[in-house]
Amino acid sequence: MTKILLEKLYDELDLAIKEVCNEKVSVAFSGGIDSALVAFISKKYTDVELIAVGIPDSYDLKAAKSAADLVGMKLETIEIQPIEMVAEGNEMQKQLDLTSIEVEFMLPFWIAAKNATNPILMCGQGADELFGGYARFRKEQAKNNLKKEVGDLLERIPEREKKITEFFGLELACPYLDENVITIAEKFSEEERIGKVGKETLRKLALKFKLPKEIVDRKKKAAQYGSGSQKAIKKIIKHKIAFNIKFDNEEMAKAILKATEPENKGWVETTLSQNFIKATVKADTLGSLREAAEDFMACISVAEKIAKKT
Repeated sequence: MTKILLEKLYDELDLAIKEVCNEKVSVAFSGGIDSALVAFISKKYTDVELIAVGIPDSYDLKAAKSAADLVGMKLETIEIQPIEMVAEGNEMQKQLDLTSIEVEFMLPFWIAAKNATNPILMCGQGADELFGGYARFRKEQAKNNLKKEVGDLLERIPEREKKITEFFGLELACPYLDENVITIAEKFSEEERIGKVGKETLRKLALKFKLPKEIVDRKKKAAQYGSGSQKAIKKIIKHKIAFNIKFDNEEMAKAILKATEPENKGWVETTLSQNFIKATVKADTLGSLREAAEDFMACISVAEKIAKKT
């Protein structure tokens, strides 16, 4: 049964990629199995541009070069200094509503989209959720629900990856999230998909596609670690201050948050909890932190006065 399912999964993933490749594609490429497999299959059907992003000497740049050499494909490397990485993060945050962790792991994708020269940007998003790649899935007594993981990701994609590609005038392609690919993959048990090292079913599938074993066996490294985006952000943004501001009622808190968010995106993180606005202001120096905090509180004060008058 497993062998038959693997054949079906092979056919569905191949078809999902073939249908996308009616034009040239760019691939957000880290050198890991997820992006390497979709790139490897894509080159059967169209011209493919591989784009790897990272700070100097980062894991992903080294892994991407190694993987590109193994599959005989040309690689475009975007080596970016830490301070430039932070600047890109600030720019991305102005356009998107992201959490801190999302900013860190979405930065390489944002930069890849910004530098892509083809109309379609393909990525390996969904492989970790569908095939159980995260380390937490392999913890003892872990209560896994891969179906929910995939469902949650599908809900978030339009607000992240899709918005990024649209911002840069590109079309998004996530082959692992193709409806038919998901349907067949979910016929495997969660234990089969996760295995001892994660993504066991996907690794078997990649070998069936003749992806080099060195890539198939490569250990996963999350985008924020592999690219160095998290390290860059933490190195530059050294200071932060948190606020927990109470208002008369939840409606007023909502109105003030809505009024101030456009001004604060990129340098203040805000969340709403009943009639409280919780905010974190970040900066690279204490002086700039003080200025940013003062600007934030001034925005809140003006918004509160307007809200009380209406």
